[in-house]
Amino acid sequence: MGSLVYVGGYGSGISVYARGRDSAHLSPLGALDTPDPSYLIADHEARLLYAVNELDAGTVTSYAVEADGLPRRLSTQQSDGVQPCHLALCQGYVIAANYGSGSASVHPVDSGGNLDPAIDLVQHRGSGPEPERQEGPHAHQVHLASDLVTIVDLGTDRLMHYRLDPGSGRLAPIGETATAPGSGPRHAVLHPSGRWYVTCELDSTVATFEPDPASGALRLSASQPATMSTVDGGNFPSGIALSGDGRFLYVGNRGADTIATFALGAGGELEPVGEVGTGGHWPRQFALVSDLLYVANERSGTVVALHIDTATGLPEPTGEVVEVARPSCVLVTGWQI
Repeated sequence: MGSLVYVGGYGSGISVYARGRDSAHLSPLGALDTPDPSYLIADHEARLLYAVNELDAGTVTSYAVEADGLPRRLSTQQSDGVQPCHLALCQGYVIAANYGSGSASVHPVDSGGNLDPAIDLVQHRGSGPEPERQEGPHAHQVHLASDLVTIVDLGTDRLMHYRLDPGSGRLAPIGETATAPGSGPRHAVLHPSGRWYVTCELDSTVATFEPDPASGALRLSASQPATMSTVDGGNFPSGIALSGDGRFLYVGNRGADTIATFALGAGGELEPVGEVGTGGHWPRQFALVSDLLYVANERSGTVVALHIDTATGLPEPTGEVVEVARPSCVLVTGWQI
């Protein structure tokens, strides 16, 4: 049996699978009932899981992973915000993004994986031009690059940059990057070249940012459609990932229900390669592992495996599908059972 895979979502707890050693097949091992664990991360060395519980009174929970692969709850702390939807582990701290209240909380983690109450909370201010989705700040992602912590805020059209002090756990603001008004940035990836690529949910684009050689500040250099399809009712890009060799960029599209593949040109420009259906509806997030993509189709209740042609970069269906109620996150680990 191969490595362990965890699926979080709404109303279905954390589902656990074993991935085949030489295939995309997922074998169910069990599930843990916990409220709305919409995003999961792993401490791979310590065999620990962390999850947000996307509730109005938001919480963050840590788990030890037992020999059979099932998680055992260690601790739960309030995220001091509303509807936490993302988190990251940085230098002994878990940082959670509270979507509903537009804030980020910092929680110390002890050597056993136990979370302490929040030691810092940064609160964003402002709004955007889209009244239904940008009436206030909405922190959507915690992006890490060494000690640089960037909170992607959909509600204010901003990437908010901080430095984490490992001694105090405090986030010190060091600047911000504006996206196009009303674009609604959701998730970002950082290319080894220093370029940033950001999915913008509200205007259905992928934005490219170039670092200034002198100051390091980011400037918007390009913006292009996230999907190559025409979609009735609109398209709302979600997850974004780079291939391991940095040659291709993958974008999940809710509405089009596709994964779009872009090749990266010599100057960082995005060149559309193709688009493939995810075999379900509303691809909330996907996990890219070597030459496989596992896609969480939230509204159709499926996790679908796609195989990537390493020459062209294009994914294609493998036929492997598992049913999970309202999945929102797939986490593939290297842990064995």
